Amino acid sequence: MSKQPLPFILVIVSLLLASCSNTKYLPAGEVLYTGSKVIVHSTGEKDRKDKDIRQALAGMTRPRPNRRTLGLRWRLWIYNIAGNPKKESSLRGKLKYKIGEPPVLLNSVSLDQNSKILANYLQNQGFLQATVAGDTLVKNKRAQAIYTATTGHQYTINSIGFDSGTGAVTRSIAATAPESLLKKGKAYNLEVMKAERERIDAQLKEKGFFYFNPDYIYVSADTGIGKYAVDLGIHLKPTMPRQAARVWTVNDIYIFSNYRLGGASQDTLKDTGKVYKGYHIIDRKNQYKPQLFYRTMLFSPGDVYKRSLHNLTINRLITLGLFKFVKNRFENDSTTDSSRLNTYYYLTPSPKKSLRAELNGNTKSNNLTGSQISISWRNRNAFRGGEQLSITGLGGFEVQYAGQYKGFN
Repeated sequence: MSKQPLPFILVIVSLLLASCSNTKYLPAGEVLYTGSKVIVHSTGEKDRKDKDIRQALAGMTRPRPNRRTLGLRWRLWIYNIAGNPKKESSLRGKLKYKIGEPPVLLNSVSLDQNSKILANYLQNQGFLQATVAGDTLVKNKRAQAIYTATTGHQYTINSIGFDSGTGAVTRSIAATAPESLLKKGKAYNLEVMKAERERIDAQLKEKGFFYFNPDYIYVSADTGIGKYAVDLGIHLKPTMPRQAARVWTVNDIYIFSNYRLGGASQDTLKDTGKVYKGYHIIDRKNQYKPQLFYRTMLFSPGDVYKRSLHNLTINRLITLGLFKFVKNRFENDSTTDSSRLNTYYYLTPSPKKSLRAELNGNTKSNNLTGSQISISWRNRNAFRGGEQLSITGLGGFEVQYAGQYKGFN
């Protein structure tokens, strides 16, 4: 009869000790929380994927139980055996507080709160009649939370209606209806409704509604038509501010080409710049040709505001390679009551010139050993038009220290 290796026996004993000792250190009357289980009762369509629903719900319960590795709660075990160290910096202190994990107790679990969260998720997924009930199963100072979800039927969209009216914003929203994310026959889903509001906002931002916001839209749901169907309506909130319903155009464009972060505001200098084809360019050091900004800017005075052009203009200014930071703001034109925006671009220049040196050594299979140095000089705005001028010098030597050509360089 062969003998069992001693290391194997020690491993088995350690596993048994680790699995048995976790509840030994619990305070009197406390129970270790080991996790949750979700049971799904479907009363709707037979082909619904209860497994997917169960997994989604199980991932939402809180708190999380103590982590397990190979079926054992090693971190909790280390926390327990470390005892009560006097100093957190001691070895036992590091084991307890850096590696160990305190026990998750049953009294930290709120069945009611978790049940509400799970029911709310199901309702947001179209199971409008869903209910969830929570209970616990306690055995040997260990407890598991049991949540029973009754989903009911999943409601589907019967129709989608958009407000009609003569207002510019109302007509613009209605014009986006063919691109709606809400489709007849699809399941009622709150996340899709939120995405629909974002989609409408993005479309309106391309049509000049600078101050519009997705929160100005609400979706009504009428479930009274029966057959587990719902009629949806897209509406504007009555509290929406007037400026959000206006189409805004670009008025004056101010470009501060030498803005310093953290410095004093330069807005007082806006009338000291030169005007080039409608752009107010404040460049007191005359570092840049006005044509540089004319070629880069995608907004012109009088243009209707578009978010895509706004973002693309910022991107083009950054990719010039001339500026470390680019920021921008829009401001209502206070001189009139018209829907016009003054635009400000604040550009923080990168160092115009830079010098870089690089030194490296090398050795080759033919016994040549040497070194190489490269020096690169760069001017980021050589002729004031954003031109990038680079001059690089490279030199090196190699010497053969062995072989037929020893000493050759």
